[in-house]
Amino acid sequence: MSPRKTPRSVHLASLALLLAASVQAGFALVVSATSQVGFAQWIFAAVVMGVLVWGIARGYRLAWLWGRYLSLFLSAMVLVSVGFGAWKREIPWTWAAVLLGGLVLPLVVTSVALGRATALAWFDLVCPRCRTASSRGNDFLFRTARCRNCGEVW
Repeated sequence: MSPRKTPRSVHLASLALLLAASVQAGFALVVSATSQVGFAQWIFAAVVMGVLVWGIARGYRLAWLWGRYLSLFLSAMVLVSVGFGAWKREIPWTWAAVLLGGLVLPLVVTSVALGRATALAWFDLVCPRCRTASSRGNDFLFRTARCRNCGEVW
């Protein structure tokens, strides 16, 4: 039995998440002394992204779930924060551009890439009975999935 080949969408999601984690860690080094958010909190968030990359590379469904939806949520939160900060002139436009291009965009790319059909197949989220894509877990840690169409658990 030959090992499964990782699809491009999963590679893209992993690289985008690594870019976002790198930008976040770099931003932590630059602004942690003057920010209300402490250095440890910035680094913790970057470490969480690194753990997600590891889980995505291993094909864990729970990492897919968190990577898909947490990255979308975080991108929206950063987008709103940067927008308000730039509007109130608390953030220079150059920093806003760096955050939008280096953090928001990669997080959105991660979420979209993990939603592709090839990624769903990689994470074994396609029902073996009816071939419907499912993002529904049957247990808390998403070790098994459940089809919302036919009810099959695999």
